[in-house]
Amino acid sequence: MSEGLHHLLRAAAQQRPDHPLFERRGVVTTYGEIDRASSAFAASLRERGVEKGQRVALVLDNLAAYPICYYGALKAGAAVVPLCPDTRPGTLSRALSHSEARAVVLETKTSKLLAGLGDQLDALSTVYCLGKRVLEAEGGFEVLDLSEVLAADAHLDDSGAGDADLAAVMYTSGTTALPKGVMLSHRNLLANTRSCVEYLELKPDERLGLVLPLFYSYGNSLLHTHICVGGTLVDIGTVAFPAAVLKGLDEKACTGLSGVPSTFARLLHTTALDKYDLTDVRYLTQAGGPMTPALTEKLLAAMPNAKLYVMYGQTEAAPRLSYLPPEDLDRKLGSVGKAIPGVTLRVLDAEGNEVEPGVEGELVAQGDNVMLGYLDDPAATAKALRPEGLRTGDLARRDKDGYVYIIGRNTDMMKAGAHRIAPQEIEAVIEKLPEVAQCAVAGIPDELLGEAIAAFIVRTDGAELDEKQVMRACYEYLPRFKMPGHVVFVDTLPRTDTGKLRRSELKSWQPPPPQKGGT
Repeated sequence: MSEGLHHLLRAAAQQRPDHPLFERRGVVTTYGEIDRASSAFAASLRERGVEKGQRVALVLDNLAAYPICYYGALKAGAAVVPLCPDTRPGTLSRALSHSEARAVVLETKTSKLLAGLGDQLDALSTVYCLGKRVLEAEGGFEVLDLSEVLAADAHLDDSGAGDADLAAVMYTSGTTALPKGVMLSHRNLLANTRSCVEYLELKPDERLGLVLPLFYSYGNSLLHTHICVGGTLVDIGTVAFPAAVLKGLDEKACTGLSGVPSTFARLLHTTALDKYDLTDVRYLTQAGGPMTPALTEKLLAAMPNAKLYVMYGQTEAAPRLSYLPPEDLDRKLGSVGKAIPGVTLRVLDAEGNEVEPGVEGELVAQGDNVMLGYLDDPAATAKALRPEGLRTGDLARRDKDGYVYIIGRNTDMMKAGAHRIAPQEIEAVIEKLPEVAQCAVAGIPDELLGEAIAAFIVRTDGAELDEKQVMRACYEYLPRFKMPGHVVFVDTLPRTDTGKLRRSELKSWQPPPPQKGGT
C-alpha cells in the first residue's frame, strides 16, 4: 500500500483521539474531531467528482478548518493548493486558473472575491464556504456550506494516494518574479517531515505557538511535523501585535516558537519582553531568510532558556535543507549549518564541479524532499532540477568542517563598480548597532558605479540614530567599496505576506535631488 502524508493524522488520531491538535481563542479541536471531519470532507470531494491528482485550493486563515480540509483533500487523493487569504480577485483568479483547482475552500470574506468569475474558472466545480454564505452558484460551480459538509455522516478515510503521487502545489513567495507552482509529492513531504522531527527532537507534548500562516511552506511544515508526533498547534496571533504573541506564549504554556527573522525582530522590539514568563519555551526555529548574527545574539540574550535552531530551505525542498544545531551557534555564528538527515548539500562552480572549502559557488541539494518540478513550467523545471540536483540559486561557501554559509542569492548580489557585493554582509554590520531594529541593503541605479549601495534602516523604539553613526560603524568593519552610499531611515521594510523581504522594491528607491546652493 502507498504511504501517504494523511496517514500521519490517522495514526495520531488512533493513538490520542482526545488530545488537542489545534487551539484558537479558547476553542480546542482534538485529533479525533479533525480526523472525522477530514474524512467527511474527503467523501464530499469524491462525491463531487474530484479525482486523484486533481487540485483543491485552500484560502483560509489559521483555523481548525485548515488541517481538516488539507488532510481531507489528501484522503480523497487530491493535491492541496494553499493560497494566501489576504488576496484580491485577480490574484485569486490567476492562482485558481493556473492550478486548475476543481474545488476551493474560502471564508465568507474571501468568497465574495469569486463573484462574477464563474465563467473564467473552467475547472472549478465546487466552492466550500466557511461562515455566512454570501456567494451564489454561477458559471460551472456550486456553493456548499462547509460546516454542513463536515457534520455529515459520510466519510472516506483513504483513496490509496501516496508515495510519488502529487500531494501539494505550493506557490513561491514571488519576491523577484511571478510565483511558481512547486509540485510536491507525498514522499517529498513525508521525507521533510520526518527529518525535521528527528533533528528537532519533537515529542508528543509539544505545544507550538503558531504565528506563521499555515498556507506558507514553513507553516505547512509545522503542521505536518506536529501531527507526526501528536503535538498541538496553538494559534497566538500575529507579530503585528507582539505583546499578544508574548502573552500567548506565556499563558498557553507553549514549548516552541517558529518564525522568520522579522518575527523575532518585532518581538525583540517590544520593551515589555521581561514581564512575560517564557520559561516553558524550550526551542525556537528560524528560517525564511537569513538572520544576522547580531539579531541572533539579541534573541539568545532575551530567551536564554530556549534552544535556537537556525534553518535554511526552499519551497522546492518541502522546504527544509539544513539546520545549525543549537550547540554550534557560538562557534558557527552566521552559518545555516549542515544538511538535514536524508539530504546532501554541495557547493558547485558554474561547470558543476565541487569547490574547495572557503570558495564561493552555488548550493546544490539532493534528497527525497526535492520537488517533482514546477507546475506547467518545463523550462523553469529543467533549469532548477539538474542531474547534479536542485540548483538553489543561492551563493554559498563551506568551511573546513562542512558548515554552510549563505552569501546571498544570485539575484541579490550588487554590482558596484568592478565589485560584486552581498547585501547580507553589510546588513550584519549595521544590525550590530543596538539602535537598529531591522536593516535591508539594496543596490540602486547609479550612473557612475552601475549600482550604489543603499541601507534602509528601521530604528528601535525611541532610538536616536543618524547617518554619521551608521557610517562610522560600517567604516570599522567594511572596506571602502562596501560602504553604503545612501542611508535611509524608514518606518517599515517591504515584505511579503510570509515576512520575506521584497528587496526588489528597495531597488526602485531614488535619492532626493541635490539641493541647490543659495545666491
